[in-house]
Amino acid sequence: MARLALSHELVDWAAAALGWRPSVVHDTSWDHAESAVARLEADDGRRAYLKAHRQARKHRQERVALEAWAPSLPATPTLLATREGSPSALLLSACPGDRVDARPRPRGTLLAAHEAAGAWLRRLHRLPYADDDPLSLADAVQARLAGWSRRAAGRLPPETLRWVSTRIAEAALAGVRRVPCHRDFGPRNWLWDDAAGLSVIDFEHAQPDVWWVDVNRLVDESWHADPGLEDAFWLGYGHRPDAHERALGDALRLLYAVGTVAWGAEHGDAQFEAQGRAVLRRLGAPGSGR
Repeated sequence: MARLALSHELVDWAAAALGWRPSVVHDTSWDHAESAVARLEADDGRRAYLKAHRQARKHRQERVALEAWAPSLPATPTLLATREGSPSALLLSACPGDRVDARPRPRGTLLAAHEAAGAWLRRLHRLPYADDDPLSLADAVQARLAGWSRRAAGRLPPETLRWVSTRIAEAALAGVRRVPCHRDFGPRNWLWDDAAGLSVIDFEHAQPDVWWVDVNRLVDESWHADPGLEDAFWLGYGHRPDAHERALGDALRLLYAVGTVAWGAEHGDAQFEAQGRAVLRRLGAPGSGR
């Protein structure tokens, strides 16, 4: 997929909104090309971020999350300006630090980051939200699985997809309500500064969902190799999952895994696809080794 470019028109818009013209426009986009992000820097040290999304839905989700939720949360970017129409864009304040996964960190720093992440996520999940969606969570999750399964067909055998569908159908979603969720929560979207601590960025996937979706990536990408990080996280979160919540979490990890395989294949990201397959194997999905 071709990279999404930030036009001179958008940079000019950002400069007018900021009241200063950047002397440096540094591309910080991910390779997946679903969005374009640039760090804008002035000679006097001022910084901001300009972000454009390929999909209008992601633009809307990030804007709504930054408008409705971020002001009540610590250590999140401020939405400085919004441009609607074509091309659309968001202008964001800079947060201190760099990505937690960008370089090796002392173990003490990783433990502190995970504990702070747990505390931050608890505040997000406890923000007031009235779940009045007429579509039940059980139906929503099944619909999501059906969509990912169609996209994963040919990459995962039918027996794997049938087994995952059965496991998710058995998940105890009755009575579980949606809460505000980040939905891409993990070290690649955490910034760490030794003085300021943790900041959380990248809200393009944010929307109300089952709280466990914010833990999926952590279980398999961070905690599997280092259970101490999980202990630190739940200490910050203030609640350690019980057996019922773990079973629900395992079902949602299967959904995440199927989606990861499909997305990785579509975007030519072999490493991401392999991560999804590893989760399926870890949870005992038949045929997932192919």
